[in-house]
Amino acid sequence: MSVKRQVLSKNEISLRMSKLYELLTIAEDAHDILGYPPTTDFNFVYVKKKTEELSEYDLIKEGNAPYDYRQLYEKIKELYMEFLIKVMSNYADETMRTQIEYINFVLKSGEYVIFEGDIDKVTMPMPSGIASVHTHPGICIFSAPDIETADSLFVKGYVIIAVMNNECISYFLRKGPYTPEDQQELRKLQKKVKKAKTFEELKDGYTSFNSENVVFRTPLFS
Repeated sequence: MSVKRQVLSKNEISLRMSKLYELLTIAEDAHDILGYPPTTDFNFVYVKKKTEELSEYDLIKEGNAPYDYRQLYEKIKELYMEFLIKVMSNYADETMRTQIEYINFVLKSGEYVIFEGDIDKVTMPMPSGIASVHTHPGICIFSAPDIETADSLFVKGYVIIAVMNNECISYFLRKGPYTPEDQQELRKLQKKVKKAKTFEELKDGYTSFNSENVVFRTPLFS
C-alpha cells in the first residue's frame, strides 16, 4: 500500500447517502424477488403486496409512492456531486499544485475516508462502499487502470465512481444491477482507452460506450 495522510469522518451528506443506499439495496432485492420495480418516497420502499420473502425488511411498506426506486441512483449521484464540491475541492486544488493524488470513499456506514497517495497515483485496497473519487493533476478523465478499478468497485456494489480536478468532474454512474454485459462493455472501453494515442481517439472510445446499466458523463465531450 502506498498511502500517507488519512482522514476518517462523516457529514450530513454522507449520512444521507448511506440512508438512500440502504433503500436502494432493499429495493433492488424486492425488484429481484417480485419481478417488478417497487416505488419510493426516498424514506421507504413501497410494493403492491409485502410477501413473506420481504417480511424482514422494515423499510418496505405496502402501497405506492411517487417515484420509481431507480431514481435513487440519481439522488445518490446528486448528493455525491454536492459532497465533492464541499469536501474534495481543496484536495483537487492541492493535486494541481503538487501532483499528489487523493482518493475518497463514502462507506455504507455513512462515514467517508480520504487517503493521500503518491505523485500521479493512489495504490491501495478498495473497501466496500457507495461512491468513490480520486483527484487528477491533469485532464479529468479515466485512464485504463482507472476503468479497471471502476469495474472492481461496481462489482462491490458502488453506485458512482468519479475522477476530478479543480475544474471538472467525470463519472460512471450505475443505473441498475451491474451485469456481466455491463462489465463486458466497460472492459471494451478500457481496451480502447489503453490504445488511444490522441484526444480524438479517446473521445471516440468514450462516446461509443454503450452499457445498459452504467452511464458515463463528462463535460469534456459535450
